[in-house]
Amino acid sequence: MVNSIAPGTWKRFVWAAVIGVIIFIVTQLSPFQSSSMEDPTQTGIISKEMAEQTAIQFAKEQFKQTSDTANTIYQTDSLAAGYFSKQKLSSEYDKKYGRDFPYDTYQVTLKLANGDDAFVYVHMNSNKVVGWHRPGGAQYAEEQAYINAAKQFAVTKNFRESELADAKLGNNGEVLFHPTGYKLGEASLELTVALSEDASGKPFVIRYKAAFIPPEGYADLIDNQKSKANILSIVSLLYMSLMSLVLAIIYAVLYRKHTTFKRGLFISALFTVFYLYLNVSMVDGMMAEYGEVASGSQEKIVMQFITVLLLLPVVIAVYFSLVAGDGMWRSWKRPIWPGFRERGYGEHVWRSVGLSYLLALILMGIQSVIFLILEKSIGSWVTTDAATSTYNMGALWLMPTLAWCAAISEEAIYRLFGIAIFKRWLKNTFVAALIPTIMWALGHVGYPIFPYYTRLIELLVIGLLFCFIFLRFGFITAVFTHAIFDTFLMDLSLIATGDPFNIGAAIVYAVLPVIIAWVIKYWYNRRQAPASPVWNQSSPPDAT
Repeated sequence: MVNSIAPGTWKRFVWAAVIGVIIFIVTQLSPFQSSSMEDPTQTGIISKEMAEQTAIQFAKEQFKQTSDTANTIYQTDSLAAGYFSKQKLSSEYDKKYGRDFPYDTYQVTLKLANGDDAFVYVHMNSNKVVGWHRPGGAQYAEEQAYINAAKQFAVTKNFRESELADAKLGNNGEVLFHPTGYKLGEASLELTVALSEDASGKPFVIRYKAAFIPPEGYADLIDNQKSKANILSIVSLLYMSLMSLVLAIIYAVLYRKHTTFKRGLFISALFTVFYLYLNVSMVDGMMAEYGEVASGSQEKIVMQFITVLLLLPVVIAVYFSLVAGDGMWRSWKRPIWPGFRERGYGEHVWRSVGLSYLLALILMGIQSVIFLILEKSIGSWVTTDAATSTYNMGALWLMPTLAWCAAISEEAIYRLFGIAIFKRWLKNTFVAALIPTIMWALGHVGYPIFPYYTRLIELLVIGLLFCFIFLRFGFITAVFTHAIFDTFLMDLSLIATGDPFNIGAAIVYAVLPVIIAWVIKYWYNRRQAPASPVWNQSSPPDAT
C-alpha cells in the first residue's frame, strides 16, 4: 500500500479544502449570481438555429432576398466589453443599453440568392436583429441627401432627430452619427448607417451598426498590452519547441534503458483524440477573429486542416516528454510516475484521486485570493474573447475534456520533463521548478485578462504549487489535481447554460476521476501485478 499523506494529515487537507470552497463561493460565485439577478437582459441565451431563422426572415424583408445557406458564430466587441469591465460599468451598461446595443451578438453569415453575402447580428437574449451589413451597393451621389436619408432611418430606430446633429461621412462611404446623451464613462455611442438603391431607385439600408466606442487612450493601452503579451507568448512557444520537442526526443533516446517507448502511448493517444477534436471544434472562434468574412464549409475545412497540422508538434512533444521525463526520474531511483506493474499501483491511484479533489479545492480558493489581490492592487480586469468563447465550441458538453488535455500535456511538458531537465543541468530543485513554471505562465498571457501580467503572476504561484504537488505526491496526483481543478471551473460554464443535458454532463465530469481511479484499481487487483515497489510518498523527495 502506498500512502499519499500520513493518516493524521487528511483532516487538515479536508479543512483546507472546505476553506478553499468557501473563499471561491464568496469571491467568485456570489458576485456572479448577484450580477445575473440584477441584469434584466439575461433572459436566457437563444440557440444558433433560432438566430439563423431570424436572420433569414430579416433578409427577405430588408434585402428582398432569400437564403438557403447560413452560418452562425458568436461575435463580441472585446474592446468595449473590456473598457466597461475595467471601469466597473458592465452592470450599468447591461441595464441601460444592453437591450439595444449589446456587445455580445450572434453573427449570422448568409449567402443570398443572388450570390451576395450578408451579415446579420442577432441579440443573444431577445432574438432581435440589432445590426446588419450587406457589402457593396451603389450609394447616393449627393452627400447631403445621403446624410438626410441616413438620419431618417436612424429616427426609425428610436433616435430623436435633435440627437443626430453630429453626422459625417466615413472612409467607406457610410454615415457616422454620434447621438447626444448616449454616453457611459468616457465611451460614447456611434451609429454607422449605409444605404443603397434597389432596381426601382428606392433606398434601403445595407448597413446598420450601433456600438459604444471607448476613448482612444484605452484602445492604445490594449494595443500595447497585446503587443507585449504576444512577445511573451512567442518566448513560451520557442521554449516548448526547443525544450519539449527537440530536447525531449534527444533525452528520450539517451535515457531509453531506464524506461520504454511504450510508456505514455495510451495517455498520449487519449490526449491526441480529445485535443484535436476540441481544437477543430473551435474553428468558429478562429473565424470570428476575422470579422465579416464569408465562412462556408470549404473555408472551415481548410481552417481545420491547418489546425491539425499546427497541433501535431504538440502531440509529439507530449509523448516524448512523457518518455524522457520518466526515464530521467527513474535513472535517479525516483520513479515519480509509477507504472501499472509496480506494487501498490492500484492503491496509489485510488489514494491519489482522493487527495487530488482536496488539493484542487484548495487551489481554487488560493486562485480566488490571488485574483482578488490583483484586482485591488493592480486593477486587473477581464474582457470577452470570441476566439476562446464556449459559444463558438461545436459540442459544449465536451469542453471539460479540455481539462484533461491541459492536465496531461502541461504536467508532462512542464513538470515531468521540464523539472527533470533543469534539475539535471542546475542541480537545484527550486530553480528547476521555477524556470519551466515561468515558461508555462508565459503561455497564458494572451488570455483576455489585463494587465497582461495578471495571469503571469497568478500562474507563477499556481504553477509552483503544482510543482510541489508533483514532487511531493507524484505525477499521477499532479495530473488528477490539474484535471479536477480545470474541470470544476469548466463545469460552471456547462451549469450556467441551464440545459439539463449540459448540467448532467457537468456532474459526470465532476465524478469522472473517481470512476477512472476505481477502474484502474479494480483492473490492477484483478491482474495481480508482480511485486516491484512504488516509491513511498509519505517521505518527500530530496529538495536539492
